[in-house]
Amino acid sequence: MIEFKDVYKTYPNGFTALKGINLQIEQGEFVAIIGLSGAGKSTILRCINRMHDITKGELTVDGVDVDALKGKTLRRYRRKVGMIFQSFNLVSRSTAIKNVLTADVPDMNFFRVLFGIFTKDQKMRALESLDKVGILDKAYTRCDQLSGGQQQRVALARTLNRAGAYPEPEPQDHSGRRAGGLP
Repeated sequence: MIEFKDVYKTYPNGFTALKGINLQIEQGEFVAIIGLSGAGKSTILRCINRMHDITKGELTVDGVDVDALKGKTLRRYRRKVGMIFQSFNLVSRSTAIKNVLTADVPDMNFFRVLFGIFTKDQKMRALESLDKVGILDKAYTRCDQLSGGQQQRVALARTLNRAGAYPEPEPQDHSGRRAGGLP
């Protein structure tokens, strides 16, 4: 569960992006945050993964006080929080599978990272993640050769590939088609 209790976020320039936010999101609940530009949507997300610290209030995720996390504990926590940014942060000259495999890098030893040595299990998990988002056939295609929608799916697969990340079923509209799905 994600819970905001009277959360404020004021930036160093004095702009208060979040004012007294009270929000509770249960495990498995699907939530859309909608608002005008500058309303604080991205700030809420960045506070959840501690890219931004809250100024006042309490933010907990699964009972953990996010504001109290430091060092290794914070890095471990961030790996469990999947974020897909508006710019997908893909290595455009690398293949889709190599981009997905980067999710494993923080948990690997230096030499495996340096030489790009991934285990068979890591490669299989990456391929399964690409399959879940419908682009398994693009696994060995460079990302700069993919459409914007396909690049978005690679970023999603990378997020799903993180240990402990499980996709929620996609909502369906009444006709049986995907509602609000990926392009």
